Amino acid sequence: MNPLDQIKSQLESIFEAKHITSAIKYYSEAVEKHQGGDWEGVSLKGGKFVESITKMLAVYCGVTLPAQRSFKAGNILKNLEQLNSSLFSDTVRIVIPKACLLIYEIVNNRGGRHAADDIDPNSMDTEVIMPTMSWILAELFRFSSKGIDPESAKTVIQSVTKRIYPHFEEIDGRPYINIKNLDGLSTALLILYYKYPSRILRRDLVEFVERHGFKKNTARTSVHRVMNLVDDQNGSLKLRGTGIQRAEEILSKV
Repeated sequence: MNPLDQIKSQLESIFEAKHITSAIKYYSEAVEKHQGGDWEGVSLKGGKFVESITKMLAVYCGVTLPAQRSFKAGNILKNLEQLNSSLFSDTVRIVIPKACLLIYEIVNNRGGRHAADDIDPNSMDTEVIMPTMSWILAELFRFSSKGIDPESAKTVIQSVTKRIYPHFEEIDGRPYINIKNLDGLSTALLILYYKYPSRILRRDLVEFVERHGFKKNTARTSVHRVMNLVDDQNGSLKLRGTGIQRAEEILSKV
């Protein structure tokens, strides 16, 4: 059983299942967005994750949830602190709600609201949002794990709180794929996928593949082999739908 399935199974012993399922779903999607370099997508999934955790905590503490149109996660999270400390642990009243509020404030007060000539804050925000989401899941697992073998619990917690690295990065305009043991064809394909919908000059794609440790002839051959998956506009390449599908198949196996 993978760590997220273990966490889900354990949390269902004390929390409402539907909110746990939603939280795990949004967490998994945020991980995918992060690994794909979709920083804004991470923020959006992070906001949904916080909503699910808020509902889960509220139900656990006996708080009646308002209608969805009136639901404000921030208000509910702040109100949890006012609950009777003799009835509910500080973990669910204060500690986890404050971590959720951190994500909530970032998502709702940053997002797209910055000047066009500013540095986009979303990539910085992701470096706070992702580990905080991981920590929340780990803390919920710890809180609900009374009676579980401590070493087993520690292993699950360590696995979910380990640093998550993006599959893609770009340095001075040069894209890199941070996935081990890829062949040249897969590397060329994923570079095109990362840059989509922008085009890449064929000669530049050869150079980018070379930078991943391949010899020039191998890089040229690899780029030649992806030509049936791209639109070629006078040497300027853009991935087609079939190429996108192939790239996503590679990523799904990582």
